[in-house]
Amino acid sequence: MRSLARKRKNANSIKLASNRQRRRLPASVGQSRTISRKPRRGGTATNSKPRSNSSSSSKSKPSMLAWRLGRKAGEQVQVAEGADVRQLVQDLWVNESSLSRLTNAANYKTAMKAFIDGFASVHPEEIHSDWVLLPVNKKVAAVVMAMNEEQSISSALRELERMPLNEMIVVVNGSTDASLTLARTSGKAIVLNYNEALGHDVGRAIGAKITTSDIVLFVDADIPVAAEQLVPFVRAASRGVDVVLNDLSRYVGKFADWDEVTIMKYFLNRSNRREDLSVNSMTAVPHALTRKAIEAIGSANLAVPPKAQAIAMQRGLKIGIGGSVNVFTKNRHRTDNVGLSNPISKLIMGDHLEALGWSMKEENPRLKYIDHLRRRDRVKDANQHYHPHL
Repeated sequence: MRSLARKRKNANSIKLASNRQRRRLPASVGQSRTISRKPRRGGTATNSKPRSNSSSSSKSKPSMLAWRLGRKAGEQVQVAEGADVRQLVQDLWVNESSLSRLTNAANYKTAMKAFIDGFASVHPEEIHSDWVLLPVNKKVAAVVMAMNEEQSISSALRELERMPLNEMIVVVNGSTDASLTLARTSGKAIVLNYNEALGHDVGRAIGAKITTSDIVLFVDADIPVAAEQLVPFVRAASRGVDVVLNDLSRYVGKFADWDEVTIMKYFLNRSNRREDLSVNSMTAVPHALTRKAIEAIGSANLAVPPKAQAIAMQRGLKIGIGGSVNVFTKNRHRTDNVGLSNPISKLIMGDHLEALGWSMKEENPRLKYIDHLRRRDRVKDANQHYHPHL
């Protein structure tokens, strides 16, 4: 009996040990210990305690690296009196090769702000916290159209002034309010004033003609756009997109709800086998053009945006999407842009018809859609061989 009891006790001990091994239980129940975990790639070992919510631990690795690089850059440069510090920081930002992996769309803003903060930790008196650096070492300009925009022009220009722009052209036309006076308060703007109304598109063509920068942003003074929202347009242009459009496709709803202008925008793109562009058009701001695009299209042709877009398609320029700015909710309602078949919509419809006419003349009446089965030449042949008197 004792032998049988001893065997059962040993079997229970083996079974308990086996369960303990499978569950990875500590050797003695109730005894506390720290469990070391294998560190993640690039990280450090942690214990079973929850992570701290302190600001230092919550910062992303890219932003921490950007901050350190910004501080290092600040320590290595001397800021001369009267120097353009923002341009200096911009040059340091784009020339820092270690930051190339930080400048994707997801973490660009965070990394850029961290770099500025790092530089400011060495030169705090030189930095403005609202600066927005650009992910490009090319010269960037902005062309701004303004006609009776005294309510919003200051805000629109202030957003542009947050960026290290090479040029800022403001075309004030047909204004009877304080738009011209307010435009002249900008320290960076080159202001062109026309007593008569030119129309936004003609003004953009004039502004594009006098710019010399590699990339040109086009905005309107009645729709202030945050500088951060303009960065993706500059990024796309710097990476080979010649015509960078504003993606409005997410805001127009289903096809049954489209107005005539939206349908015409889509029809122009589809007629040129660019369904991927959806309803996006150079008619809408903001958009950006490279110097290559301005020269290939011709600045005068920018006065009719749909025609300029058709020319870009026909001449093989790369057309794509930059950011997505909802200008529908920001656009100021006027007597000429409200209601069905209003003067502005009629103008845009006419512009698209002009663009389609140009494309049909340059290519063929069917644009990119060729005849697969229809043999039009047979009709001519039939007329030549028809003899009614025989």
